[in-house]
Amino acid sequence: MKLKSIYIGIALLCLTTAAWAQDLKPVKDKATKLFGYQDKSKNWVIEPSFNAAKRFIGGFAIVEQDGRKGVIDQEGSWILKPEYDDIDKFDKAGLCLVMRKEGKAKLRGVANTEGKLVIPAECPAVNINRSEGLIMAERYVDVPRIGAKPMWGVYDFEGEEIFAPAFSSSPSFHNGKGIAKSAWDGLMGIIDSNGQTLLPFNNLAINYSGGGFEVLTSEFVSCYYDSRMFKSNEFAYPGYVAPYEPDGDPVRAASWGVGVIGKRLHRNNLKILEQGRDSRGRNAMCSDLRLDWSYGRFVRLEPCRDDEQHPGAMLNPEDGSYYTVKAILYEADGRFVQEVSRWGWLEAECSDGIIYNAEGQETWIAMHDINCPAVPSFSISLAGYRQIDHSDVLGGLGIRNYDISRMLDPSAAARRCEQIREGENFGITSYLPRPAPELLQVRALESAMRLPIFQHRFRMGEVVNCRIASDDAGASLELSDKLVLPFEDRIENTGFTMKGEEEIYWGPNNARTVMLSLEMVSKLKDAPGTLDDLGDSRGERKMVIVIGLYEEDGSFLRTLGVIPYLDYASREVLVSARMGIALLDHPGKRSVSKVPVIPATLSALKDLRPQRHYRL
Repeated sequence: MKLKSIYIGIALLCLTTAAWAQDLKPVKDKATKLFGYQDKSKNWVIEPSFNAAKRFIGGFAIVEQDGRKGVIDQEGSWILKPEYDDIDKFDKAGLCLVMRKEGKAKLRGVANTEGKLVIPAECPAVNINRSEGLIMAERYVDVPRIGAKPMWGVYDFEGEEIFAPAFSSSPSFHNGKGIAKSAWDGLMGIIDSNGQTLLPFNNLAINYSGGGFEVLTSEFVSCYYDSRMFKSNEFAYPGYVAPYEPDGDPVRAASWGVGVIGKRLHRNNLKILEQGRDSRGRNAMCSDLRLDWSYGRFVRLEPCRDDEQHPGAMLNPEDGSYYTVKAILYEADGRFVQEVSRWGWLEAECSDGIIYNAEGQETWIAMHDINCPAVPSFSISLAGYRQIDHSDVLGGLGIRNYDISRMLDPSAAARRCEQIREGENFGITSYLPRPAPELLQVRALESAMRLPIFQHRFRMGEVVNCRIASDDAGASLELSDKLVLPFEDRIENTGFTMKGEEEIYWGPNNARTVMLSLEMVSKLKDAPGTLDDLGDSRGERKMVIVIGLYEEDGSFLRTLGVIPYLDYASREVLVSARMGIALLDHPGKRSVSKVPVIPATLSALKDLRPQRHYRL
């Protein structure tokens, strides 16, 4: 009881002192033009000595002296000396933010009411999470060969380090758990306020959800963790490919995506090359590579450190190490199978591709076109042949010193890791099956799908990109010989989005096909779509056209796009201006003139009967 009385007395004394300090008002002395503090009787309690002064709040006041700000108590003693360009008021936890300028940089810190800098004023940014009792501060970390780089760390209110600076952004905490993003590779994890890592940093996205976390792993598996970190509701997205891994190697990171490095090389665009000459110049015979391609496997050419310095080894002028180019076989989903060439180098390039020397025994050509003829052998002219200088990684891989040194910077390396993961896997949600129609819609869809246009299989060369020039008479088309489409992935639960363009691969035998199908759309009258004027809905039902890619055996592979209707159509060509593609009745055409506009109705599609072409 006695102890309780003492605490109450101390609290009352503090309140009385604070109240007295609140009565002190900043006043400008007319003689000196300086500010001090007077009581209610207009007596100077704190003599004028400040260029500017604010009211006391909680027993402390922010004052300015010689252009710098500090904090005093009600007796005029310095709590924080005037060394700062800006100071916030103390909060209920007894902390305030301070800021000083160093050149153009603004450096921030955190101070307490005892005058201690719990976080030194050397941080580009500081966040105080008062409900969690945590301070997140961005501090400079010394990165070898790069210098100081800012990264976020986590601290308690006493300034004790909970997590050393290693995050690319301020961790977001709730109920003692935080979502953080690694500054070194851009992957995300979950940490707690006790310094524990609850979920390793190998995830693409994490969001709070219903007291737990929605997580998208780097293997594109979506799952949910509850508040106790128990995992449930796991769903793996089909079509995921394990990406090219830089492994912290700046040369590997810098060279990904340059020329043929890191590109997925399929059976029909990686061939053995036997070179020759005739009166017309260099030529070559291409034949199948003697590999167990299985189904869907691919090869990557990848630079790797070469401590043995095999023939053709390339010097890295940055650190004196040597590199070789390996050829590695992977499963369709990116899992390692084997090294099919343990060392080699890029020997030359020509208009059709890049020539690789495999262990000094064979030369292979990585064709630029991923849909080269799927035949055992064929001949090509090596037009534009140019020898590649592979004495160092700069000439041998087509990169610059700057590209390598930039990859030593954690933020640049993290961005490159993100580019690789997204570049290998954008369009992944197009592998998901389309939503099943409701029972009442099945009958209408079956009836509409009997139209000839939805029974036709379009083959390689019959679905291509096009440029459109239109007038009142219709559209004239300039046709490509490739099919490159944009994809955008929206994985809703984790807020993860990526987009890009991809050349469509027609399979190891160029025998995949494209078919059109229908889906019901919203019943809203203004929803875009193709009007069903053939069924019994009296023109109230709308559908959209789905463009799908199918395997050789007819099984669904992925959705290439969804359009509300065809923009132009005739018996020889169907056109989607929105997607920039044309579906032809016969491959090999370079242009088509005056394709008419058609109404957005099923009846307008009724008489479209693409001709079937049989191949021997």
